[in-house]
Amino acid sequence: MQNSNSTVNSSVELDLVEIFVAVWSRKWLVVAAALGCGLLATAYAFLSAPVYESKYYISPPTVNDIANLNFGRADRSDLKPFSVDQVYKVFLNNLQSDSQRRAFFESNYLPSVLPDSVDVPHGALYESFSRDMTIVKADNGGEGRWSVSLKSSTPERAMEWVDLYVRQVGDSTARELAQNAKKEALVLGRNIQLEIETLRESGRRVRQDDISKIREALAIAKSSGLEETVVFAGSGTDKLAGGMFEENTYMRGSKALEAELKNLEARESDDPFTPGLRKLQKDANFYQQLAAEKFDIAVYRHDGVVDLPLSPIKPKKVLIIFLGLIIGGLLGSAFALLWHFLLKRRGGSSESVAGFRG
Repeated sequence: MQNSNSTVNSSVELDLVEIFVAVWSRKWLVVAAALGCGLLATAYAFLSAPVYESKYYISPPTVNDIANLNFGRADRSDLKPFSVDQVYKVFLNNLQSDSQRRAFFESNYLPSVLPDSVDVPHGALYESFSRDMTIVKADNGGEGRWSVSLKSSTPERAMEWVDLYVRQVGDSTARELAQNAKKEALVLGRNIQLEIETLRESGRRVRQDDISKIREALAIAKSSGLEETVVFAGSGTDKLAGGMFEENTYMRGSKALEAELKNLEARESDDPFTPGLRKLQKDANFYQQLAAEKFDIAVYRHDGVVDLPLSPIKPKKVLIIFLGLIIGGLLGSAFALLWHFLLKRRGGSSESVAGFRG
């Protein structure tokens, strides 16, 4: 058993030595392949267009930043106030939306690259632009700090575009939230206005009913020859003429009824006599003024500054050259071994271990 293991170990050792001898005897091939790949890698590293990356860090807005959006949304109002989390969530959704990205692509990216990419389909250009833009969380805590990075062939363009994109999304989100706030106020105002019109119509009908009742009572009073108001003796308001209503209204006398009828028919507006109408008018006016407000808000905070990138992120020249040399050396060694075993298969052993040691 020991002899068998010894034989296997000797065979493995001999094979490794043979491989080393085969590669070493053709070291010129290995060196040539390494230098050749190294030169190609060097040419690629220095001739490839550099790629620069600019980053923009974002944080949630403060309560003061969205204070104008909550104007008129106090506890007594039917409008619920916006929270910082709600506003920031809308901004983050827009920041990652394809519609915002495509709008920026068509308004900024496409005009700048179109002269050099006339034959390239717009779909391919958009995919390239999407790959160059990255939006990720900058920390692990909730929806706090985020970063937007954009790659470009020039550092100035990368810095300009990432700043412009975030500002575009921020302005669009602010307009969206302001429009939503105005629409809510308009809807409430319209609902209240509809209620006002309903109350006014009801008041007009009540006045018409009163006119009909007084006319009927006036006819009765005239037919009875009752001109003056009948006053009963006794105590309590139910004994006064002013307490006579419905079937006893005629007892107020034709003179009083004619005066009241004239007054009701000449009345231009029933608003002062409609309970609750003034409060509704006040609320409707409030929401109309609120819908006309300009909501100047900020939906995010810029955390830090956007610096001009000084060095490209691609290509990594040292790494590329090093990998070129390694790959070239491996290829050269593979060719050397292939050459050796081809010669050996033909029966012409090119080198021997003993000759190498000698």
